[in-house]
Amino acid sequence: MPAAVGFALSLPDSWFELDVRPATRDASIRALVDRRTHEQPELWAHRSELVRVLRRQARDAADAGAVYCACFVLVVDDSVIPGSLTVSVIPPPPGGSGADAIAELLSVNEAREDGGTWMSRSIASLPEAGRAARAQGVTDVELPGGGSLRTILMQTFVPVDADRVLLVAAACPAIDLAEPLLELFDTITATLALVREEQ
Repeated sequence: MPAAVGFALSLPDSWFELDVRPATRDASIRALVDRRTHEQPELWAHRSELVRVLRRQARDAADAGAVYCACFVLVVDDSVIPGSLTVSVIPPPPGGSGADAIAELLSVNEAREDGGTWMSRSIASLPEAGRAARAQGVTDVELPGGGSLRTILMQTFVPVDADRVLLVAAACPAIDLAEPLLELFDTITATLALVREEQ
């Protein structure tokens, strides 16, 4: 048996860590929003919308196989714009679990117009987790109920062993803030540390 692997990740204080377990997430998220809206009065008027948005984010994360989910919320002109970060454990692609092998498979495209979609790929060096393949840019993400949403996306593929890769995916639909949000996602992902415990 390979070593058990966990992870640690540091988030800004304003973010919400979400329970993705179906049996407990609704009550957990309501309690979380109640606590946070008392601590941050500017969110009080948006508490019902926050509960709805965070429940959807947690449900979508769990349905996609995420083992961890955290969110932040931007309040713009009385609208709640969520952003999320999820961590999933996935099998490596056929070429192997190395960062270079994964990066070769990531798509790249340039924007053809202002506000258009684009995607780049690179190798990121995470201080506590080593080399990782990364794709980032602005893309159209298909919604579970149909349709799509133009979204800032950063996906970082962190090799764990020959059979497992951690996928750290961060996203937000506030595409006008692409540059600062990608910098924020990079800063947060750089705190990822793998925690190994021998069985």
